[in-house]
Amino acid sequence: MNDFNQQAVGTQAETDLGLKSFMLGTYRYMMLAMGVTAAVAYFGAPYFAQMGFLRSPFALLGFVIAIPLLFGAVGAKLHTMSKGGVLAFLFGFAAFLGVFVSAITIVYPGVVLAKVFFMTVAMFGALSLFGYSTGRNLSTFVKYAFAAFLGYVAINVLGMFFPALRPTGTMDIIINVIALAAIAMITAWETQMLKRVYYSMAGNAAMLGKMSAYGAASLLLAFVNMFQILLSLFGRE
Repeated sequence: MNDFNQQAVGTQAETDLGLKSFMLGTYRYMMLAMGVTAAVAYFGAPYFAQMGFLRSPFALLGFVIAIPLLFGAVGAKLHTMSKGGVLAFLFGFAAFLGVFVSAITIVYPGVVLAKVFFMTVAMFGALSLFGYSTGRNLSTFVKYAFAAFLGYVAINVLGMFFPALRPTGTMDIIINVIALAAIAMITAWETQMLKRVYYSMAGNAAMLGKMSAYGAASLLLAFVNMFQILLSLFGRE
């Protein structure tokens, strides 16, 4: 009986160490990809500023449509893709986000961008910790968060095509606050889902390596969305 207990404790310790390694690896990939996004946004901004199509509603619509298509295509082929292929998707997607980030940040001074960036880091870190440590199943709530966030995206796209419909003043602030709450829930849920992925695939090192890179892309998207919303709220004059 004592040997059984020791074996169970040892297995649990190995699982916990494996989970820690998996999560740290995922966030390491995310930070590297974030560096690519930041580099493309910073160094490409002077060139992208001259491209009027980036400020067109069709560019935003294309960006919105491309994201689920990209994630869906890669997710469907994840089992047959190599880890190198998934990493290529991660860093290619990070560069793609960099183009979008340059378009929305070019009008803000550097001090505002830095302030909002550190706000985003703090909020994202706290939400990830919550998602990792909570015992509550966040799937119950995340469907409402996704619905709210999709509504926010739809409002933004419609506002670019029809400026008269664009929310202003207090209504704009309320919509951004709702969107921020939605992306906060999605971020915590994504972290919780990464834990579940690890436990469901523990022992399959190859698949875990690919899921780590794929999860990093999803977390990076959540971070960029959170940054953009916080910039809308706190980057005002």
